[in-house]
Amino acid sequence: MRLDSRFFRDTAFKQQLNVAVTVGIIFFAVASSLLTSWQGSHQIRRTLVEQGEHIAENLAGQSKLALIYASAENANEAVTTALSFPDVTRVEIRHVSGRPLLVRGRDATVIDDAPLADADIRQATLETETGEAWRFVAPVLSRGGGDSPFDMVERKDEVLGFVRVVQSKATLSRMLAQVFALNLAISLVFAVLFLFVLRQLAGRLTRPITELSEAMARAERGEANVHAEVGGPKDIRDMAQAFNSMIAALQEREQALRESQASYREVVDSVREVIFQTDAAGAWVLLNPAWHGITGVAVEQALGRPMTDTVCAEDRATLAQWQAQLRLGVVRDCRFEVRFTRGDGSIGWLEVAQHVRYDGDGRFAGTSGILDDITERKLAAEKLENLNVELENRVRVRTAQLEVSNRELEAFSYSVSHDLRAPLRAIDGFANVIDEDYAEKLDAAGRQYLSRIRNASQRMSQLIDDLLELARITRAPLNYQTTSLTTVARDIVRELTEAEPERRTEIVVGENLRAYVDPLLIRVVLDNLLRNAWKYSSRRAVTQIAFGAETQADADRGVEETVYYVRDGGAGFDMAYADKLFRPFSRLHTGNEFAGSGIGLATVQRIIHRHGGRIWAEGKVDEGATFYFTLPEPKR
Repeated sequence: MRLDSRFFRDTAFKQQLNVAVTVGIIFFAVASSLLTSWQGSHQIRRTLVEQGEHIAENLAGQSKLALIYASAENANEAVTTALSFPDVTRVEIRHVSGRPLLVRGRDATVIDDAPLADADIRQATLETETGEAWRFVAPVLSRGGGDSPFDMVERKDEVLGFVRVVQSKATLSRMLAQVFALNLAISLVFAVLFLFVLRQLAGRLTRPITELSEAMARAERGEANVHAEVGGPKDIRDMAQAFNSMIAALQEREQALRESQASYREVVDSVREVIFQTDAAGAWVLLNPAWHGITGVAVEQALGRPMTDTVCAEDRATLAQWQAQLRLGVVRDCRFEVRFTRGDGSIGWLEVAQHVRYDGDGRFAGTSGILDDITERKLAAEKLENLNVELENRVRVRTAQLEVSNRELEAFSYSVSHDLRAPLRAIDGFANVIDEDYAEKLDAAGRQYLSRIRNASQRMSQLIDDLLELARITRAPLNYQTTSLTTVARDIVRELTEAEPERRTEIVVGENLRAYVDPLLIRVVLDNLLRNAWKYSSRRAVTQIAFGAETQADADRGVEETVYYVRDGGAGFDMAYADKLFRPFSRLHTGNEFAGSGIGLATVQRIIHRHGGRIWAEGKVDEGATFYFTLPEPKR
């Protein structure tokens, strides 16, 4: 069985087919020869048996007188005739009792008195058969009423005796051998012809298979551009086409794999971080070229060495702890920082990011990860920490200086509030006394000068109040609350309209405007903006003011924000001077046109900035102005 298996495994299909066909044809030829010989032997045997029976029958018919008269001479001629047949080797004529009358032929001296085995037989029959001969027996009958025409009484057949004829099987054997040889020769001739035809057909059948097998062998050896010829029967052509398609797909995949490996190698070799792998024992098994650039140690020199050899002694415990957790499955990945020693002995910092690798059986096979040189970052962080300490010291010193400055500012404010107000009140008071008591003694120029003195002192007093208010707003803490801007604006508008009920107005205040602001300071903002709109629209037949909000995109932050606005149809301004609007004491209109100190918009800007918002303005001369500002969204 092992030999057969090896034969079918190691032998080509064409050879196997030839052997199988040859053995089959030879077996068929021999089997057909045997079958034909077997059929022929039955026919020849039957013929020879019939011949023997005829010889025995004829001898029995010619032996009647010899048995009647017990005279062997009367049967000599018949016996001689019977023995003349080629295969008859012995002839016996016996009485009914079995006593021999005449025995001639082979072994004629061997005589027994065996009676007829079956006394009822009435015709020649085969009595016994051996491997070498047949023995036929035929009764010698005296036909009743047939011997004499003068017999008046019909008599039954009387057995006078019997004859035995021994016929050799030599002719049968010879003829069987001749028949078998002839059949075998004919079968072999046809078998050879059939085998020749089959080999031709098998060659045509196996040639495509052989070519396909050879193409597969070339592909197995790794040859490039392997192609199988498409030919032969349909199934073989389908196999060849499938093989060519498979080879084409494999070549495409191999090309893609080579390109992918090349790209992967380019990426691995080009990255600045170290890409690594370790085995289960913690030794380096993969390092990209960045390793040499960071550590100063050749990759070949590092491979196979433990990972711990790279880390400084102070941090090896940290590394060992993480490696144990990875190996035991406590964590699947980790990230930590350790110090390492470069090839020149200097110390650096590495950030290690690694994860677990498993083999095909799910067992721990090592780790993979990235090493990032964070030495510069560590040094920068240390420097930044030192700078922060220094900055904190500077801040403390600066804060102390600001506290001193604030105290001085408060002292100055107190001085302005008390020391400057007293002379102004005195100037205004004495000017008022002169106006009341000595007005008739002054000419028109004197009264004009006196009026200008009073107006200047009052403006100075208002300016001092505005400066104090600006300083207070700058220092005051913010108390954030969700505030209804709609309510605040409507209160201010009511105050304005009640002060000048005769003015025709079209004032619109948006609904549900809310913001997270200091309510007192936001009132200062809206009061300044709405009063400015009211003031600069005073020369219009109809005062048009609108306060509302809209959503605009913030290009700097890439988000949408709520922008509030106060719009009027008053005097407007030239956009060329828009940058001066929010400067203290900087006015775009004279006092003769519109009264004011130039502090209001500066105060508005300070409050908006303290809330983290922005403010800007747009306008045209005699077409009105619009002031936009942003505020924190209300808390949800």
